[in-house]
Amino acid sequence: MRGGAGSRRVGRWAAGTAAMALALTVGGSAGGSAGGSAGPVHAIRRPGAPPHAAPSPSPTSTPAGEPALALAPAAGAAGVSPADPVTVTATAATLDAVTLVDSQGRQVAGGFDPYGRSWRSDQPLAYNTHYTLTASATGAEGQHVAQSNAFSTVRPANLVMPYLQANSTMLLSDRDTFGVGQVVVVRFDEEIRHKAAAQRALTVITDPPVDGAWHWFGDQEAHCRPRLYWKPGTSVTVRADVYGRNLGNGVYGQADAVASFTIGPSRIAIADDNTHHILVYQDGKLIRDVPTAMGMHASTRGAHGEEIDFRTRSGVHVVLGNAYVTHMTSASFGVKSGPFAYDELVYWATHVSYAGEYIHAAPWSVAQQGHSDASHGCLNVNTDNAIWFYNTFIPGDVVDVRNTGAPLELTDGLGDWNLAWADWTAGSALPLPPPVRPRPPLS
Repeated sequence: MRGGAGSRRVGRWAAGTAAMALALTVGGSAGGSAGGSAGPVHAIRRPGAPPHAAPSPSPTSTPAGEPALALAPAAGAAGVSPADPVTVTATAATLDAVTLVDSQGRQVAGGFDPYGRSWRSDQPLAYNTHYTLTASATGAEGQHVAQSNAFSTVRPANLVMPYLQANSTMLLSDRDTFGVGQVVVVRFDEEIRHKAAAQRALTVITDPPVDGAWHWFGDQEAHCRPRLYWKPGTSVTVRADVYGRNLGNGVYGQADAVASFTIGPSRIAIADDNTHHILVYQDGKLIRDVPTAMGMHASTRGAHGEEIDFRTRSGVHVVLGNAYVTHMTSASFGVKSGPFAYDELVYWATHVSYAGEYIHAAPWSVAQQGHSDASHGCLNVNTDNAIWFYNTFIPGDVVDVRNTGAPLELTDGLGDWNLAWADWTAGSALPLPPPVRPRPPLS
């Protein structure tokens, strides 16, 4: 049926493709969108430095000369990115205190370097907010210097949030482990007009490193995957560092997103419509031979006269999820009556496409399984085999359907692996960096 509701080598995919060694969060936890935290206004004083006193000893003495302060952003600066750090640098002096507050008196945290020569904010600012930065320092001969700058952050035309997703129903943060066919999906909740700017904010870091690339599907969704299926055991971290970035036409990132996961064992099921069997391989070894009855080589007309083709779609499918019971009805694709109509509760279902293809228990078609096609597009198997798939296959595992004569559409689930590598990389908004080269062995 079809229907239903350190020392290790690491690499990264950044701008275009990169060596990888992320949420959608297309998933993941978001953060970094707020400005300074509320609290009493007071100077952020360097530890051990009393007001306007000589600096405490440090490994390097304060240089002689006229003390001076350099504050950034500059006084009167407007349209500052809230992701840019605020800094204070002392010349021929040691900092005593630094205060950064917004117009409501809320303080932004920051920290000094070990010698008290510089200070840097360590939390992002807020959008469309005025800030005042005040600093004081003491020179080698006790001279006191102080300075204050006022500036304001950018006012975005709109904000966009990235979600780190495994697929349209699952975030990457929902699981710790995915299969070797899992694709990273970053979905933005607004259209992205400058895809290159957005792609520069996306990074995938893997260990071990592999070649990978981004590919855009429309104006709101970017996917990335390796050239080949993931290697089992690979650790993956996905980042969308969009906060404070202009993603085009004054649209800025609402918050950053991050997600991490690990790739599990290689599980690949090859379903052949010529043999009517599914051969299941784990880490390259055949572990199960499952008779199946796939979609009938037949069609009917939908409610608006469109052709409804019941063949299972050929191509690499990626498991989207599992459900103990799924309501399947032909009404979901416009067939409400006639010999092809159905309305059933189906059990032990492994979901493989958005159009409604599942591997599921079909005790009514056991006689056809292993011999002929019988379904409306799903892969019918007996109950024991359906339970086995349900308990064994996880999101990201691969179901490769062959020889049905009807190709899987790229956007019907995660059809990404059905694009040749050259076509996949052509969908990147940025040029690709050089491929990963293995490190030569030590001599």
